[in-house]
Amino acid sequence: MTWLIPAWLNRAVAGLVAGVVLLWGAWVMGRRDGTQANKAKAAAKAAGAYRKTTEAMQNAGNDDLDDDTVRKRLRDRAKR
Repeated sequence: MTWLIPAWLNRAVAGLVAGVVLLWGAWVMGRRDGTQANKAKAAAKAAGAYRKTTEAMQNAGNDDLDDDTVRKRLRDRAKR
């Protein structure tokens, strides 16, 4: 029954389907790249927070300081 469909209509439908598939593929690739970029930003932010916390803990780890002083210094560091 495909002989009833004109050739130009067959080509138009095939071109339209190919265009839709290409646009969908581009959208999926862009979405994936955006997701990966967001994950990388979150990992960098978490690494920075971890580094700041460990530095603050090392700097505040003096035995001759009382608990209130250590807590105050950690709180001040966290605000930066």
